[in-house]
Amino acid sequence: MKWIVPAATSMALIASSAALAQTTSPSGTPSATPPAATAPSVQPKTTADTAPMLTEKEAKALIGASVVGSDNENVGEVAAIQRDSSGKVTELHADVGGFLGIGESRVRIMPSQFTVTADNKIKLNMTSEQVKTLPKIES
Repeated sequence: MKWIVPAATSMALIASSAALAQTTSPSGTPSATPPAATAPSVQPKTTADTAPMLTEKEAKALIGASVVGSDNENVGEVAAIQRDSSGKVTELHADVGGFLGIGESRVRIMPSQFTVTADNKIKLNMTSEQVKTLPKIES
């Protein structure tokens, strides 16, 4: 019975420290700890025809990245990136539609149809409705 009070006190301290760690700084004030990054930031080099140039590491970091339409609707995620020998992206394959992996379709997106954002998302120059009309490919 004597261990209940110290255990309850310890749990209260742990819970309150977790709550303090989750508080955010007011806007404009830098946070004491930087936000955790899930993947390295990809800043692709581009060529004159706007096809991104990605290293093997950068291409792998984009697998699973969100694909967002021009209407800011999340339409799917990156399944594969095809590159030529110089690292120039020739096409991107994305799994779109469906719910929890059921009913998804894999589509081909050409370099002229997307850009890589600073937060590692693929931003399309078409709406989520237009994405539904892209031809499907076999995965």
